[in-house]
Amino acid sequence: MSDLTQGSKPVLVVGGINADVLGRTLAAPVPHTSNPARSSVTPGGVARNVAETLARLGVPAVRLLGAVGDDLLGAGVLEATARAGVDVSGVLRLPGQTGTYLAVLDDAGELQIGLAAMELTDTLTPGLAADWAAEVAAARLLVLDANLPADTVRLLLDAAQAAGVRAILDPVSAPKAGRLHGLLDRVFLLTPDRAELEALSAVAGSEAEQAAALHAQGAEHVLLTLGAAGSVLYSPGQPPRSTPAPAASVQNVTGAGDALVAGLCAALVRGLSLPEAVRLGHACAALTVQSDQTVSADLSWEAVTSLLVPSTPETL
Repeated sequence: MSDLTQGSKPVLVVGGINADVLGRTLAAPVPHTSNPARSSVTPGGVARNVAETLARLGVPAVRLLGAVGDDLLGAGVLEATARAGVDVSGVLRLPGQTGTYLAVLDDAGELQIGLAAMELTDTLTPGLAADWAAEVAAARLLVLDANLPADTVRLLLDAAQAAGVRAILDPVSAPKAGRLHGLLDRVFLLTPDRAELEALSAVAGSEAEQAAALHAQGAEHVLLTLGAAGSVLYSPGQPPRSTPAPAASVQNVTGAGDALVAGLCAALVRGLSLPEAVRLGHACAALTVQSDQTVSADLSWEAVTSLLVPSTPETL
């Protein structure tokens, strides 16, 4: 029976909630000068993007936890997220400015530089987040991002481990991945890119050796994400499984990794195996990068599954 039938049990998503300021140059960018560009401001943040995508994929109960400021920007981000079907009633409204993520994209939609101002999320200590730990036991799945302070990640992962709730952890970036040392024995699935994998493993060897180091630290599964090249899933006792990403006409890569995580979580909730869930996550990311929004308004379970064709992930 699919986990989707567990009606009232939410997928709990905890971490960064921002406004995304996106700028895309109209031609190849020229450094150290002003470049003609298009720009937009949209709701963003890793956890928030994952939560909205889950809701658009038809997951019936998605609850977002994190913090925004007591400003109009924060109010707008929460309103838009709630309209998409996410429960935002647990998000804290704290004094200060809502976090922002400034992304500069080139004319091909590829990220040139990203600047994350996440001061409010950095204040989410275990004291502020204590009530969140009590919610974990009632969740069907816990999704965390490393924008949270390490002690808060530990608090929530401990709660998930005690309750037998699977935890998916997004390292976010190489600098923030360093917060996760000593916490991986509580993680069902870790989703690093190459830089994050190296930072987490502290091993200078091959990617397989780096993944093995994370298994040794306790991570059950490691999904190495490779952008347009797809991903490689490392699971103990099994050969690595390479999954290609569907072809896509890229408009904006911002949010692609979040879509991958959300898509695979939506598939896990429906009872798919992890390799199958990874394929669906890539389809979700492919649809996302073809939109100029961080989370495409056209996402749906039907749209994502329509991209999939029968295939077997390659064993490396």
